[in-house]
Amino acid sequence: MTLYEYYNISDAALASLEGAFWQGQTLTPRAAHTVTSVKLLMYRHGSPGTVTVAVKAVDGAGLPTGADLCSGTTSGDTLPVDYGGEWREVTLGAGAALSAATKYAIVVKAAAGDGNNYVRWRYKSPGPYPRGAHVFSSDGGTTWEEDTSRDLMFEEWGS
Repeated sequence: MTLYEYYNISDAALASLEGAFWQGQTLTPRAAHTVTSVKLLMYRHGSPGTVTVAVKAVDGAGLPTGADLCSGTTSGDTLPVDYGGEWREVTLGAGAALSAATKYAIVVKAAAGDGNNYVRWRYKSPGPYPRGAHVFSSDGGTTWEEDTSRDLMFEEWGS
């Protein structure tokens, strides 16, 4: 396994995900490879249930679109409850081939979560990751917005 794209410098900032409120981070690989897992710096409040992580293509505006290229799940209920969180690795099945210099998005959701049961994904603001940005959806992935003022903590692994 090789670490390809990453932004792993933490800040005292948190993005919540629960129900129809999804979070994401775009990235642009410098080298072609197959993504097989991601690590995300997260913690939980309550019992958010299953957390789904997917890699998606992006549209011309740099926002997630289409079917998942690959995905995996982890139990949000086993994340720590302390603010520091943990780097949780999520394997992405057979993975997906990513092309160099093409933007993609890591999208994370906790569909069973609610205002009392949610996941927090750590980020840094301002976001200095040069090949992507924070994206979010408040309607279950139907529409997306980009927030270039922050970058969510991630490591993208593959072969």
